Amino acid sequence: MNEFKTEEEQVEALKKWWSENGTSLLLSVVVVAGGWFGWNTYQDNVRMTGEAASAVYSQLVEKAAQPVASQTDAVKAEMIDLAEKLKNEYDSTVYSQFGGLFLARFAADNGDFDSAAAELKAVIAAAEEGPVKLTATVRLAKIMIQLDKADEALALIPAQPDASYAAQFAEVKGDALFRKGDNAAARKAYVEAQAAAQEAGMNTQLLQRKIDSLTSAELVAEES
Repeated sequence: MNEFKTEEEQVEALKKWWSENGTSLLLSVVVVAGGWFGWNTYQDNVRMTGEAASAVYSQLVEKAAQPVASQTDAVKAEMIDLAEKLKNEYDSTVYSQFGGLFLARFAADNGDFDSAAAELKAVIAAAEEGPVKLTATVRLAKIMIQLDKADEALALIPAQPDASYAAQFAEVKGDALFRKGDNAAARKAYVEAQAAAQEAGMNTQLLQRKIDSLTSAELVAEES
């Protein structure tokens, strides 16, 4: 699960975006809420909830950023508690979805791919169209491959993915096709992923290794 470092950076950017734009997105709700609480009270509640959720999220990110070797069982338990708190106590904010992403990561790290899939499906169902939903979808496709459900993984890949996620979706497509034994199609998908990653300025070393491996396998097959 080495790709999570980059994806967590994306989630961190989402957190910043939400803090700057989240209130404006809730204006339609405010029209209704104003009749009950009044504008000032509602605004204060939104601010306090957002600040509290942000504080919990910051604690979680800080602990998750520690070297793996220093993440004792106690630290891991604290991270799970923080993620569950985000998910359950701040379900009116996007931080709840961040908590779900972390819980899915922790489950996957422990080899509990069924629980990881359940968490990611919940995030996808709750999230608006955009980066959070796309991140969860990419991760769910990877989990489906781990569960040996390559066809379900392929079904999650959009025909025309968002440009910022094109490389990730193409790579997971290659992984699914490789799991199905279609090496030629897998190699093509990896080449597409590499081109998209290069255009986005992303590291392509892993993709190159996957391409080289399949190229070598094809050459051996031809010679035999």
